[in-house]
Amino acid sequence: MYFRRIHICDFRNLRSLSYSPHPRFNVISGDNGQGKTNLLEAVFLLATQRSFRSNRPEEWVSFGQEAAEVAADICHAQVERRLSVKVWARPSRKQATVDGKAARQNDYFLGVRVVLFAPEDLGLPKGSPEQRRRFLDRAIWNTQASYLDEIRDYQQVQKSRNAVLRRLLVSAKQRFSAGVSERFSEQTDDNTDAESLLEVYTEQLCRLGARVVARRRDYVKTLSPQMEMTFDRLSRSGLCAEMKYKPKLSLSDVEHATEEDLYQALLEQLEGDRKRDLFRGFTHSGPHADDIEFMLSGREAASHASQGQLRALVLSLKITEIQHLFLLHGAPPVLLLDDVSSELDAQRNAYLFDFLRAMPCQVFITTTSPTFVKLDRDRLDVQMRSGELVCEREPEQAAL
Repeated sequence: MYFRRIHICDFRNLRSLSYSPHPRFNVISGDNGQGKTNLLEAVFLLATQRSFRSNRPEEWVSFGQEAAEVAADICHAQVERRLSVKVWARPSRKQATVDGKAARQNDYFLGVRVVLFAPEDLGLPKGSPEQRRRFLDRAIWNTQASYLDEIRDYQQVQKSRNAVLRRLLVSAKQRFSAGVSERFSEQTDDNTDAESLLEVYTEQLCRLGARVVARRRDYVKTLSPQMEMTFDRLSRSGLCAEMKYKPKLSLSDVEHATEEDLYQALLEQLEGDRKRDLFRGFTHSGPHADDIEFMLSGREAASHASQGQLRALVLSLKITEIQHLFLLHGAPPVLLLDDVSSELDAQRNAYLFDFLRAMPCQVFITTTSPTFVKLDRDRLDVQMRSGELVCEREPEQAAL
C-alpha cells in the first residue's frame, strides 16, 4: 500500500497543500516549526482517523477556520481508493469517507497501515506507563483492526464505572456532612440503584479487560524473541534484550492463562479493590494501569542501560514491529519517521537505513537537513517552509 497523491486543506498550518509522494522514499526537510511534523500527522490521520499528538480534533483545524480536510489517493493490492477525513472545530467532530461514501471503521482501515517512529519513542523505556500502553495498543491495532473497538469499549465501560463510583462517593460525603449516623455500606434507594450499576459495569469491565490483556500479552510474547535477535545484531553487546508485559493482576501465570482465567482474576482484583475504588472514586486495577518492562540480561533497562543501549533497544523494537506486520499481512506498512535520524548515532543510523533499503515500503522522513538521510536512490526531496512545499527534486544517483 502506498499514497499516490495527498491533499490537505486547513490542517494546522497546512492551509492548502497538494503532494505527489514517491512510492519509496520521501524526504521532507526544513527548519523547526515549518510544518514537517504536521504533514506526517495528516498522513497518520488518514490511515488511523487519529492523531499521534492530540486527541482534540478542534486543535487540528487551522486558526480561524471552521473545518479541515485531509484526503489521499492510495494504491493497495493494485486497486486505487480515495480516503478522506474531514474535521470540524465546533462542535468537534470528524467524518471519514472512502471513494466519497461514508465508511464503517473496519471497511476504512482495511489494508491501510502506518508505523510512526518519532524522537519521543526513543524515550519509551524511561517514559510513562501511559506512553508504553499507547505504543502497544497502536501496534496491536495495526495487526488487527477490531482491536480498536475492543479498547474503546473497555475505555467507555471504565468511564461509566468511574462515574458510578464518583456518584457513590459524593453520596457518602453528603451523608457524612449531614451528620447521618449510618455506616458507609448502608443504602438509600438511589445508592441501591448505583450499587446495581456498579456490579453490571464491573462484570463488563472484566470481560472486556480480559480480552485486552490477552491481546497485549500475546503481542508482546510474539515480538520479544525477534526484538532480542535484532538488538543482538544491532548492538553486538552480548546483552540479551527482552520485553515483558506487566499486567496489574494477582495471577501467578499470566503467560499461559486463558481468557476465562484472566476474567476471573480481574473480577477478584476489582472486588478486592472495591473499598479503595469507592473511597477514591475511580477504578484502580485493569488494563488501563498495566505496563511494559524492557530488560537487558535480566536487569531493568530503564535503570541500568546506557543511553546508546536504550536507543538501540527502541530501534530494535520498531524494526521488529515493521517486520512483524510485513510477515503477518504479506505487505509492509507505510513508515513515518519524524526527525529520528538526527537523534541516532552514525552506527544506528546506518543500521536503520540499511533496513529501510531492504524493506519494500513507502517511507516519509522529516529532517532539518537532507544530508542526515543516507539514501541515494528512489528518493524524492521536498522542502517545507511556513506550511508550504516550496520545491521538489529527485537527487542525483550518487554514492554516499
